[in-house]
Amino acid sequence: MISAIQDFSLFAAIKLALLVAVSGGLVVLFKPLLLGCARAAVLVVKPKLTREQRLQRRQLATRA
Repeated sequence: MISAIQDFSLFAAIKLALLVAVSGGLVVLFKPLLLGCARAAVLVVKPKLTREQRLQRRQLATRA
């Protein structure tokens, strides 16, 4: 592991820093799209209840 650190050049460090900066910029740029995809995936796994289902659940909760 120490030999890998010793072989790390300035060019490789600059290249890594640019890669991290570009990746971060793309995440910031596409954040709304990524959040929308995440919300859609959550709805696929756990769909929202319909209005009637919510009403029935609320009525059952008040009876208990």
